[in-house]
Amino acid sequence: MSSSSKSASIIAQVESILFAAGKPLSLKKLADILKVTVGDVEAAVTELEKKLRDGEHGLEIILHQGEAVMATRPEHSELGDLTRPQLEALSVLAYRGPLAKSELEQVRGVNCSLILRNLMIRGLVEPVNSEASLPRYQVTVDFLRYLGLSSVKELPEYENFVKDDNLNQAIAASEANKDATEQTQSALAL
Repeated sequence: MSSSSKSASIIAQVESILFAAGKPLSLKKLADILKVTVGDVEAAVTELEKKLRDGEHGLEIILHQGEAVMATRPEHSELGDLTRPQLEALSVLAYRGPLAKSELEQVRGVNCSLILRNLMIRGLVEPVNSEASLPRYQVTVDFLRYLGLSSVKELPEYENFVKDDNLNQAIAASEANKDATEQTQSALAL
């Protein structure tokens, strides 16, 4: 089999698997299934993403943090009704995530437990570093799919918000508060 035939075959197989899966799959998992290298899968996903983007298709490929998913194009899907606090939390997590709950609360100025729970139920936010005592939260591939983005870096004004000093100060204040609380708890335990 020629290398172009092999490449076309991998692209078709990746397309079939992503379509059937209906959920994000890691590039490594796809490589394991197809018994090819992660590089082969990454090239196939990139080519498939380009093919779907350039044509008149109702589907697209979203690649986010080493996972790929086939999704409905944004003009054919709706994000649904989200409350203003949910939109605010999503915005902070999209531009600055992953963040701990306390960091998100420091930025927003209110308790975010219920908001995070509801966003996780909707599949828009997920915890990462769950083995840590305090998980951090980030937006999901589904969130990107609903917005029709392949990366958070495609969000409007992304570079400006990532470097925003006010957000940096709020997040740093959250870390300082957490350290002070831990020191107080240690002193009380003695």
